[in-house]
Amino acid sequence: MKKRMDIRNFYIDETFKPIYDEFKRICEREGESVSSKIREFIERYVIVHDEGNPQMQIMKFMEQAKLRECFFCRGHFDKLWKVEYVSGLVAPTCEDCLNRNRGKGSFSTVKKVWGLMK
Repeated sequence: MKKRMDIRNFYIDETFKPIYDEFKRICEREGESVSSKIREFIERYVIVHDEGNPQMQIMKFMEQAKLRECFFCRGHFDKLWKVEYVSGLVAPTCEDCLNRNRGKGSFSTVKKVWGLMK
């Protein structure tokens, strides 16, 4: 039986179009569909914000820091960065996730890198 999919629309202004076009190009290069990536981003956002603003859940981040676990990929690392994001989230982040979250230009979600976590 074929899975039923609903179509949803979103709007962007002309200044955002180059970023969206680059996003589509990257998705094609990685063999992903734009739709699947958008669903992934929405799912991650809901997980992070489901119980409210992530700033309110400081103990969760402190526990992760002790475990040396990256907030995004859940990998374990000897070296993690303490990163503040535009959303207000401060989270332990591995080098790969930090570079990915920096994005390109104004698309970056990183506000400030506080340094290596001890």
